[in-house]
Amino acid sequence: MNKISRKNISFYGLNRVYKILRFLVFSALLVPNTPCQAQVPPLEERLSGALAVRKVNDEYKECLKKADYFIYQYEFEKSNEYCKLMLKQEPEDYLARAMMCLNYYEIAEQLDVKNKKAKKEKRKIYKEMIRVAEEGIKCAPDRGECYYMRGLANARISTMEGLFSSVFRAKGIERDWLEAVRHKSDYTSSRGENLENSANLALGIYYRVCPTFFLLKLFFGISGDLDKSVEYVRKAYEADPYKGIEITKELGISLITRGLKRHNEKDIEEGKEYLRSVKTMPLRLKTDSIDKEHSEILLKDISLCPGYSRDQQQDISEESFKKIIK
Repeated sequence: MNKISRKNISFYGLNRVYKILRFLVFSALLVPNTPCQAQVPPLEERLSGALAVRKVNDEYKECLKKADYFIYQYEFEKSNEYCKLMLKQEPEDYLARAMMCLNYYEIAEQLDVKNKKAKKEKRKIYKEMIRVAEEGIKCAPDRGECYYMRGLANARISTMEGLFSSVFRAKGIERDWLEAVRHKSDYTSSRGENLENSANLALGIYYRVCPTFFLLKLFFGISGDLDKSVEYVRKAYEADPYKGIEITKELGISLITRGLKRHNEKDIEEGKEYLRSVKTMPLRLKTDSIDKEHSEILLKDISLCPGYSRDQQQDISEESFKKIIK
């Protein structure tokens, strides 16, 4: 292979990683826009494990309820006010910091990156998110929430700063999300967001679409792995009490991708079954209607699965999908 072709391949790999991180930050948090079909347990039940091992006073518990409630209401600034009151009661509290990070992420996502002033503010918020997450990790290195949030903030900064920032940050993001799934996460929001599950899903997508080019692994320590892709998405699927549309779709895609790569009909057929099941599933997330449409498209042409991503930076465009339907 001559030098020019190596350069082209390595640049393609770097660009692919950049696109991957752009996609992952949109897939990383599962935010419902309608009530869940399955009843989300009350706060005391969702956080029973976390509250049982710590002695916290009634004022802390009341602030926790309010912070969780305002996340449900999309009032993230108000939620953060109560998170800060939680920290006054429990200065070493990792849970308040994890919830603050979730709020910071949502606040930043509402800012228009095309506006220079807003873009500067977004970057400032993501850096604050990293700072708070690192405090949370120091307070509770055996809990996964803040590892996940630090990885998410770094992923978002990478997509704002461009290709080379993405590549240099990618290994650290992967490492944080691996730590997030290795450790228990206590927090599940009142909208059914489970941060451990989000990390499993993000890793599964990452390992499916990340290139396996030797130079990327050699210089940056990053590489795709279809077995890991199926493993992590399946973990997300099995742990999700709602068996949501996005997770079901992604499990089907990972299985089909592995099946195509290895000429394994069993994987392909299992993957198709998951994609078929999406059609009759109830809508729960903001992106579910898109995912339903895409599942049908992918069933019509499974060769689209290996490079598939939902957002507008995907390798295979919506125009290409529409041609298949026609």
